[in-house]
Amino acid sequence: MNQSDITKRYPSVFQIKDGCIYRKSSSKNGEKVTRLCNFAPFISVEKTVDDGAEEVKLLTLSGIHADGSVLPEADVSGAELGSFNWLIQKWGAKCILEVGSSVKEYVRYLIQQTAKYAQQIIVFEHTGWKKINGEWHFLLPADDMYDVQLKGKLASYCKENSFDVSDLKAAYKLTELPPAPREIILTLLAFTFLTPLGEFLRQAGCMPRFVLNLIGRTGTRKSTLAALFLSFFGSFNSGNLPLSFRDTANSIIHNSFALKDVLTCIDDFHPSGRDDEKKLTATAQSIMRAYGDRTGRGRLRADSTLMEARPPLGNAIVTSELPPNIGESGTARYFSLKLRDGDVDLQALTRFQHMAEQGVFRRTMFAYTEWLKSFINDGKDSEYSRLLKQQFELYRDEFMKNSAECHGRVPETVAWLRIGMYFFTMFLKDYGVTDSQRAEALEDEFEILLNNLANRQSDRIESERPTTVFVKKICSLIESEAVSVVHLRVKEQFVPHNFIGCEDDEYLYLNRETAHRAVRKLCDEQGESFSVSCAALVKQLAEEGLIKTLQSGNTVSLRFAGKNRRYIALRKKAIEFILNEE
Repeated sequence: MNQSDITKRYPSVFQIKDGCIYRKSSSKNGEKVTRLCNFAPFISVEKTVDDGAEEVKLLTLSGIHADGSVLPEADVSGAELGSFNWLIQKWGAKCILEVGSSVKEYVRYLIQQTAKYAQQIIVFEHTGWKKINGEWHFLLPADDMYDVQLKGKLASYCKENSFDVSDLKAAYKLTELPPAPREIILTLLAFTFLTPLGEFLRQAGCMPRFVLNLIGRTGTRKSTLAALFLSFFGSFNSGNLPLSFRDTANSIIHNSFALKDVLTCIDDFHPSGRDDEKKLTATAQSIMRAYGDRTGRGRLRADSTLMEARPPLGNAIVTSELPPNIGESGTARYFSLKLRDGDVDLQALTRFQHMAEQGVFRRTMFAYTEWLKSFINDGKDSEYSRLLKQQFELYRDEFMKNSAECHGRVPETVAWLRIGMYFFTMFLKDYGVTDSQRAEALEDEFEILLNNLANRQSDRIESERPTTVFVKKICSLIESEAVSVVHLRVKEQFVPHNFIGCEDDEYLYLNRETAHRAVRKLCDEQGESFSVSCAALVKQLAEEGLIKTLQSGNTVSLRFAGKNRRYIALRKKAIEFILNEE
């Protein structure tokens, strides 16, 4: 754009001469002309940037310099514009504002006067469902209707904007010729097709609150398998997975907010030493709680106003060589799938990778989200959310009715995954890829596999229960003679230096503080977490019926070595039951 074209955008009191801006004003001595700067700026684009929590205005500035050069486009926020702190950083030291108390205000004014000529655009910095002009639309980069931009490591997310039924048939082969054990592939498929339902499950108050943990030794192709399923939402392989345990926990959770209603992967929980294990375990704990609770951190702006919370809004696969040691509560927030050496059929995996590279899976997901629009547009989204909640409660209650007592999160996880499989099969039925009989058979098979996985998950959570950990560690300490327990039938009673209690045929009588301290020390030496307090531990032991309780409290008085002391009386039958459950 030349000087003449830019001048037409400025108010008449400003003019450009030799690439510099002048302001004309009247005085008693006649017309006065004052130079303001040696460059001519204008707004070329006014962007509304929607990050999913709030909208921010960004101005793209263009211009020419007095030396005749074209200045590069520069993005400046509305808050930055009038300060001109951006000027040297964006356009260099050759762009000079003249001296004067009002110069900045005049230049800011003339820049804003060019806004009416600027292109107006909306940029979305998040994925997933967005209601635009009264209609729901599924956003991903490369959308043919809206500008969606993701930054940095998230750049591999992208969308196809057409499909053919042959794409759906090819994707369905994952169920017919799976590249890994069926329980793993079907669970990953259910998780993948559950993910775009997140917005409406959130509206219903039952958004998925778990991550999928794909566990396997190095070389088992766990990252490659995770990338295969991420390929429904972009162009991924094991080398460009979007998130990693080498990122900070804050950056992972920040990015997971932008990845709304899509699948992501947090790759490679693989501690290389004691310090590294503590760091990665803390990151894993933060991730599991963020996805497991779906709550973001409350933060304040510089002016002390409250910022919108930014919890994770999509679903995540975590790959790891071993399960993170994050206690009972953390373990309840992930669902494990274990890959063993030789589980993956490399030839089958390669065939599906070629499909992914050709966009087959992305086109399948485009067909799926377009199919979902028929249920949610035209004001039907509220009713749809209500029906999703009913289906969630039905599956959850069905599992609870038919299964033994388990952690409360397990039936919910089963329900969410069954919803994912149900919608996958219903979608394929509607497009004629499968029929009702085969769809029902697949759902029934998945239910059986999922129940088996859920029972194993329940056992895993149970093994992380503080009371279970305490019992196992105490027995380990006694067996290794790191601590001493003296039997009450010993005639010459004495107190060894590592004494923690005594025993009879029915109970193990433990000094609660000493025993608790010994277990915490052992866990710390083994790089494990045991953060429950002594009082909380005793209370939980009592609630689970593992110790003898009296009306006076959770301890019993016992005379030993000439002294009366109070002990927790741990039932030996309970100890045997816990040890035999391993």
